[in-house]
Amino acid sequence: MESPADSRQLAAQERAAARTVSLAGINTALWVVAALWLAFMVLPYAGPVRGYEVAFVLPGARDAGMKITEYIFAILGTLGMGVFTLATLVTKRTVFALVAWMFSAVAAFSSLLAVWLRQTRPSSFDGINLGIGVWLLSAAALIAVCAYSMSALRRNPEQAALAQARSEADDLDEVGRAQRALLDARRRSEEQLPEYLKDDRRRRAAERHRPHD
Repeated sequence: MESPADSRQLAAQERAAARTVSLAGINTALWVVAALWLAFMVLPYAGPVRGYEVAFVLPGARDAGMKITEYIFAILGTLGMGVFTLATLVTKRTVFALVAWMFSAVAAFSSLLAVWLRQTRPSSFDGINLGIGVWLLSAAALIAVCAYSMSALRRNPEQAALAQARSEADDLDEVGRAQRALLDARRRSEEQLPEYLKDDRRRRAAERHRPHD
């Protein structure tokens, strides 16, 4: 029987295991996400404007008439698929994976708005159309959301094993242990009684109802 101290130790180990994320099965996908983000940074976002100019709100992006939705998409994409995805790959820390997942999810949604507003904007207004960088970052956002949903939002194998062990541990409180000790003492005292003092009514009733050959 495991003591409450053992159960508390298992709980502490489970919390420690939860600080790291298992990248098994998604490691390659996250490197693809990071590569797509790097490509977005150097390739055209719209017209001659590069992705890094939009992500860092540089004068070139402002001169091209970028809208707030496009800035939000580029900044969130840089944080989610760039900074925090690389941090997750290097450190395997759960907190970085969760932050990357949140930024990537919002970036995936904002990409729809950014693309829709840019596509519905009259090209005669500025003559600037979408570049390949937009589509690369949009693809990176979708891949990142799927990958993180498969791993960062689930328990890693070590955490799951510790949780199972803790659930199977006998974690009785003081009252429960006192009740168990009382029942054990009563059982032992009954076993020590003489035969004529033992309450054997159940045994005799069972013998009466037992079929005879």
